[in-house]
Amino acid sequence: MKHKCIHKDLIFYLDNELSEEKRTAVEKHLEECADCRSFLVFLKDEMQIIEKEKNPEASPFFYTRLSARLDERPQFKQQGLWVRFAQPAFFSVMLIAGIYGGLRLGSNASSGMINPEPTSTIQLMNDFENEPIESFLLNEL
Repeated sequence: MKHKCIHKDLIFYLDNELSEEKRTAVEKHLEECADCRSFLVFLKDEMQIIEKEKNPEASPFFYTRLSARLDERPQFKQQGLWVRFAQPAFFSVMLIAGIYGGLRLGSNASSGMINPEPTSTIQLMNDFENEPIESFLLNEL
């Protein structure tokens, strides 16, 4: 048998879940192969560690301390009725005021674009000739 096949079967071998013929084949291979025997010992050790960790021991006073801490938790005061209604009402008014202000700003901004000025009176943003550094760089090229 190959080592890879044996390594796959060793866990089942430890749990006694192999068929009789496979079990005898694994035992025969383990008698001949020292590497697989050492791997079997390694697996046994690891399985014991897993079993120990699977069922941890609980502290005897754990539940007592937990229930004491739960009893000590602070009690929150319930808010008054006016706070429970005033806060959402205030934020609703603020939301409506924000939407109204946005609509007013938007309508004022768009109304300025409806009456464009003639192009002769619009000052063009071409200050290229007035800038000495650009003209200096252009003359150099």
